[in-house]
Amino acid sequence: MKKKKETLNLYNKNPENNAFMIEVSLDDYSEIFNGWDASSIKKKDIEPELLDYLEQAGFEIPISEKVEIYFYLPKEINDTDKENKSMTGMINNFKAVLFFINRMLYKNYRRIASYISIGILFLIGAYLTRYYAPSVTLMFSILIEGFFIGGWFLLWEAFSLFFFDTHETKLRRKVYRRFLETQIFFKDNIE
Repeated sequence: MKKKKETLNLYNKNPENNAFMIEVSLDDYSEIFNGWDASSIKKKDIEPELLDYLEQAGFEIPISEKVEIYFYLPKEINDTDKENKSMTGMINNFKAVLFFINRMLYKNYRRIASYISIGILFLIGAYLTRYYAPSVTLMFSILIEGFFIGGWFLLWEAFSLFFFDTHETKLRRKVYRRFLETQIFFKDNIE
């Protein structure tokens, strides 16, 4: 519990609504997005380091807590049009990341179902073969043991995929769903 409180002390809280503030200092609006992406701002990818930072902050702040994203920029480059386009671009990017997360979850569920099905078939085949053909050659006995090992391995893979990989992916999905509801603010640098 102590580690959790120490992590939360890294982020300021908005006194008006008690939301955690994820604060980023920028020199220009272009730093929000990937410079190699030639798309319009509304379709550009978020700068990978910024996206990693936002995701890390999203994991560190409990899902039940409200967050707000603050970008601090020099006052002389203040541009409301760029701010609106940047917010739209970020929201579109969060939606795109959510799309790929959901796609990965669907793929994982399909893999889990196929691993369980094939694993059970291997085990049933091995048990039935051992029961109905107890006196078999050495090679056939090795093949039956291979089906046992393969069946249990596939069941373990399904278990591992469901309880470890899918759990992390679901948590990541919650973080990005929260980002879709997060307010984004552009403020003047405080020096």
